[in-house]
Amino acid sequence: MIEDFLLERRLMKLSPELHQRTKESAFVLQNMLESYLPRFPDFTDHSILHSMDVLDFCNKLVGTSQAEKLSAAECYVIIMGCYLHDIGMGVNAKDYELFSREIDFGDYLQTHSLDDTRNVTRAFHNEYSGLFIRKYASLFDIPNEEMLFAIIQVSRGHRKTDLYDEKEYPDLESEYGVIRTAYLSAIVRLADEIDVASDRNPELLFDTSKYTDAVSVHEFGKHESIRRVEIREDSIALLTKPKSPEYIPLIEELAEKIQHTLDYCRDVSEKRSEFRIAQSKVVILPWQE
Repeated sequence: MIEDFLLERRLMKLSPELHQRTKESAFVLQNMLESYLPRFPDFTDHSILHSMDVLDFCNKLVGTSQAEKLSAAECYVIIMGCYLHDIGMGVNAKDYELFSREIDFGDYLQTHSLDDTRNVTRAFHNEYSGLFIRKYASLFDIPNEEMLFAIIQVSRGHRKTDLYDEKEYPDLESEYGVIRTAYLSAIVRLADEIDVASDRNPELLFDTSKYTDAVSVHEFGKHESIRRVEIREDSIALLTKPKSPEYIPLIEELAEKIQHTLDYCRDVSEKRSEFRIAQSKVVILPWQE
């Protein structure tokens, strides 16, 4: 398809140097991203495969005409944001303790203990990602502070953060061009939200037959029931084949959640940038074999 590798091709055209940096970072990240598996063996995929799926969705959401308006810096930041947005899922014990001192947990710890590392990490993994990127930026050879800040914000922004906040998500100038962090974050947030199809749980990482608790069974069954997600001209289509009737309301609930994220990201794009997200609705359609 024409959108395949759209941002990567745009970046290679504008800045072969930055394009090479993304390739080298992806190589470094392959093993790092899988460090979450020992702690979250029952969680959906957050490996390099998920990062690549999110990037693919970003390519399709941006589209050809809008990609031509992106600077080299923006292409680089969005690609790196896709690779790094979930890196916080695998922080080690030392970094978990260090980073936890800097995170605003709000009222979360009133009902959860900081010692419950799995739940805390999962709930705030975007914040752990941002702090991880800041600490280990040298590993990824990020060229300047503006782009480092933007990558951190885009990675944090894939969930929870306020993308309307002009201080947190400003338009930046860099030697590689403008960086409109609010728009880039909105695209990554939406792309991450729609990576819900059955290939999100690849068999080479997960043996779903070993999960017996109700939450895991329902979660994996829901993803298995969504066979494919398609970005269409004016909609995001969930192509489904429910494993059983009990999964139909779970799919409908997920579609509503995606619609909420879509509405938010569309509005952010319109109010914080010159760009638009063309898709306006989430539809559930039957999977055709």
